This record gives sequence, C-alpha cells and structure tokens, in this order.
Amino acid sequence: MILTGQREREIADAVWSEFDFDQALWTIPANRMKGGRAHAVPLAQETLAILKGLPRFKGDHVFTTDGFKPVNGFSQAKVRLDKLCGVTEWKFHDLRRTARTHFSALPVQDLVRELVIAHARPGLHKVYDQHSYVDEKRECLTLWEARLRGILAPKPPADVADIEAERIRRAGA
Repeated sequence: MILTGQREREIADAVWSEFDFDQALWTIPANRMKGGRAHAVPLAQETLAILKGLPRFKGDHVFTTDGFKPVNGFSQAKVRLDKLCGVTEWKFHDLRRTARTHFSALPVQDLVRELVIAHARPGLHKVYDQHSYVDEKRECLTLWEARLRGILAPKPPADVADIEAERIRRAGA
C-alpha cells in the first residue's frame, strides 16, 4: 500500500495473472476497482523486486496464506504491527493517504497523482482525455520510491563528518 497507494482490498485480492512483469505493469480489472474501471499501476523498481521475490503457491493469489484465498484478517496483523512498532493510532488506509500526501512533494502533475491512486478524472478530462498516463504514473511511483527510501534510510548531511571514516583517513595519513 505504501509503495503503490492502492486500496487494501485491491492489493489483498491481487492475482498473479494481473501482473505483466515484462512491462512492469499491474492491471487491476474493473470488477475489483471501486470506480468500476480497470486500473493500470506501473511497477517501480522496489515494488517489482518485492513481487518477484514472493513465493508462488498453487493458487493464483499473490498475497495468501494457503495459496487459494486472498489474505484476510487485517485486524490481527494490525495488532502484531502495533506491538512491533509501538504505534497504535493508525489504520491501513493511512498508508494510502501517506503515499498520496507525499506525491504532492514530487514534481508530478496533480492529475497524475490522482490517477496513480485511481481517483476519477475531473470534468472534461473524463470525456476528452483518453491518454493512459502510464509513463507519467510510472515516473510518479519511481520518484515516490526514491523519496520513501530517503525517509527510511536517510543519508547524513554532506557537512557532517563521518567520524569513523575520518579516523581511518587520519590513521592512514
């Protein structure tokens, strides 16, 4: 959810046949989308790597505990996550909201930001603009992955000396 901004059930109900790894594209069919329209989600590098690294079971579900049914019971997972991280006042939907919020800091058109999370096109765009925006959405999600990586593992500021590196440099000098 945090990497793609998609909804909980859209992710939980994903099946392998929706993924085109050659094109790095996940197409969620209309019958699984809130808006009733198929939705193309370009897969940026980290997301693609995670998906490719997942085990495959006999069934077609990507996220499953038995291979045949999609994952369910998010409340139990939430309790475990709360204990692990010590934060309790959040919901899974907050991951989608967080992704969309951070999209606003990216150099991406607002229309594209909304299309990434499958919000309907506004006004006349719905009728007259039939462009798929796949490349633009891919750029948004690629930039988002880079931003998220920086949040999770920030680099120290350039003006802060790495003490251990400095010791090694001085010892060798």
